[in-house]
Amino acid sequence: MNTVSRMLSIALGICCLALVPPVMAQRTDQAALANFMQKYQSYKSSFARFRFTINPHQLADPNVNFWAGQLAATDASIMGRPNDALFYFPIASPPPKNLPDTANYNGENARQWIVAQAPRYRIVMINEAHHVPQTRLLTISLLKPLWDAGYRYLALEALNNNGSNPVPSGFPDLNTGEYTKEPVMAELIREALKIGYTLVPYEADDRYLSKADIRESTQAHNLQKFLTTHPDARVLLHAGYSHTAKSDVVRISGASTMATNLIDETKVRVLSIDQVALTPLSFSSTGVAEVQAQLAKAFKAIEPTVFINKASGNAWSEHPGAYDASILLPVSPTQVIRPDWLSLDGQRQKVATDANLCGFHFPCMVEAFYAGDPDQAIPADQVALMVQADTNTPLFLREGYYRLLYITEEDQKIIERQFIVKPPSKNH
Repeated sequence: MNTVSRMLSIALGICCLALVPPVMAQRTDQAALANFMQKYQSYKSSFARFRFTINPHQLADPNVNFWAGQLAATDASIMGRPNDALFYFPIASPPPKNLPDTANYNGENARQWIVAQAPRYRIVMINEAHHVPQTRLLTISLLKPLWDAGYRYLALEALNNNGSNPVPSGFPDLNTGEYTKEPVMAELIREALKIGYTLVPYEADDRYLSKADIRESTQAHNLQKFLTTHPDARVLLHAGYSHTAKSDVVRISGASTMATNLIDETKVRVLSIDQVALTPLSFSSTGVAEVQAQLAKAFKAIEPTVFINKASGNAWSEHPGAYDASILLPVSPTQVIRPDWLSLDGQRQKVATDANLCGFHFPCMVEAFYAGDPDQAIPADQVALMVQADTNTPLFLREGYYRLLYITEEDQKIIERQFIVKPPSKNH
């Protein structure tokens, strides 16, 4: 997916959220926007693109700031700064209505509930907000239990779909996709491959990504072809925003969604899980943040939670009929650079970085590659250190061997060394 297509697909994917007016201006001069995108695409690394989009000149220019903010948010997430992504994202989503309450609903562990429902369905669909890596954790946690339940395929909207293997070397790299450059998404792919899943790309051609009706129907048709040739396949599918809504209660720019089209064409049974409704998309999404905190307190929720009606046994959904359940994710702290959920439920541990090794070159990128992986691979984790005060900002890494790189603002390596992350009990 090229960058222009990515930007347009973000805008289309979130258009049905009844959005609050954007934080940034949306007065677009097409020539200015074209010039901005040309410059953006001239930078080849995510680090360089991030430095370009967060330039105050871009974010203050009313002709491009709405688009620059979206790209800056995605690039900030790739740079390992998820709270910066919320800061830059220029759209505030409104809080959902008709919320669950403790008098009528019980809170249950979302992963366990999904696993219990999964045997009755052929496809489990989970959505994400592309610039919020926290919305990838539930899918990671479902990989093993759904494999045990007979699911063997992982369909990812984020994979490049050009007819070739998106991971020819066995790990995600710079050619696997755009959103797969973010290390948590890359970990999702690595873990799926380790378990034994087969990856299923299904995205439409770049030419159609700005045309919602063609894109949604093409995605559905690609999945239909896969299901036809794999009649016994059970599929875990992870996609952005509203593509997974399975009825016309939710539409994208007036078009039926991928999930709706797929069900109409195949009559396949789909369990659709929404993570976006109760997750703040930006620091300006104050209403959603308040609702999230209120529900977490009321239901004492410290893990992904589904709300089950005491009378009917049905899960609460912001859009009944479109989603089978809307999930509450744990409140993410906004006062830190890197929240602890990056530990992936304790599978990774904090490893402090040292901004002094950057000299006076800021921003400075710190990348940790699995030992043996080339520079073309997506790092196990990475973080952009913006100033000297960012020293000790942690990487989150599994036990094992790594190659550490420090990269300057000119994309030049200044330090490369090998290191080992030992089990926590042996680090003292």
